[in-house]
Amino acid sequence: MQRAEGLIPRRRRAAIDFAGWSTSEYAEFRATPGSRRMPRRRAGRDVTTRVNAASGTMPLEAVLLARAITDTAPPVEEEITPTLSDVLERYLPESLSAFEASSRRAGTESAEQLLLAQLRLLHSVALDIERADAEHNERDLQIQDRFLRERFASLTPGELEIGVRTAPSASAIRSLDAPAKPRAKMAPLEGRAYLRADHDPVVLFKRESPGPWDLTLRLALPKGHPATLGVVEESTSGAVVFTHRTGRRLFTQRRSTGFRAAQVDLALPVRLASPRRFFVYAESLAGRDPLDTVLFLRSDARSQAELATLLTNHGRAPLTVIASGHETTDGLIVRNESILFPDLRAACAGFGYRHVTWLDRHSPVI
Repeated sequence: MQRAEGLIPRRRRAAIDFAGWSTSEYAEFRATPGSRRMPRRRAGRDVTTRVNAASGTMPLEAVLLARAITDTAPPVEEEITPTLSDVLERYLPESLSAFEASSRRAGTESAEQLLLAQLRLLHSVALDIERADAEHNERDLQIQDRFLRERFASLTPGELEIGVRTAPSASAIRSLDAPAKPRAKMAPLEGRAYLRADHDPVVLFKRESPGPWDLTLRLALPKGHPATLGVVEESTSGAVVFTHRTGRRLFTQRRSTGFRAAQVDLALPVRLASPRRFFVYAESLAGRDPLDTVLFLRSDARSQAELATLLTNHGRAPLTVIASGHETTDGLIVRNESILFPDLRAACAGFGYRHVTWLDRHSPVI
């Protein structure tokens, strides 16, 4: 009987697709070997993926506002208030759906203005909810909840209308175009800002003078760990430019740190001539344990951000999009993304870089 049972073919478990996972989700999944339990996901995770994929067609301010709204989500181990959950899981996605429908029907320009007004409102409310929750102010939370329910009562995926209901005054609605950016701290001159994907992920590199951005990227690696560090840039003209450098196993110079472990730097100087947006990625070979590391991003003004991230070294998720960046009137906004993809083509699609022809999933036509 046992021999006969051994001859019966068993259904294979489907391989898990890690595309779009955060590095923290991957780390939690890997911490429970043999388990097929999916990791906990931060509130707003699905709408974040959606905004990233549409970032090539949405207005810049809309992208930044939407991501600032999702930044208000607490870490997965903390409880989220029902009102903030509604903002992230209902009102923000419905606003995006209404924008898509209105763009097709009424034209892009008018739909963009309505979307921006909607997102400014949601951003202001989300920050007020975050503050009220931190202060344990139940009354303010109830006020915001009632306001949102009334304000969005008539919103459908096919209609994006501001309506005539009373809204907070313009002075109470904070925009990322305003001088004070509540979700983006400024990179200190000749100093450092430490960014984590799930906590304080955004930094503003203040523009010192007009012209291109000269950035230096440095990825810290253990000796003998080959990897590729690259940048995908979309210019204001719409052209997509690829830049990368690969560190080889044998020909990488050791960095003197004074510590026992041998560290090497994979460095990549990048000139962004007229960027609209860009992302930074790193890719390494399968067969090693995951590697916690840091990307150092330095501007020509000597400001520096340190972005903590993870290289999985996994065959189905060898590429990590470490950072995304957007050019604004105030400077360069950089965000720690730390999102996994199987290849460069999937990463470009995940961040809305669609006007690229590919030789294969790793190689664009350049």
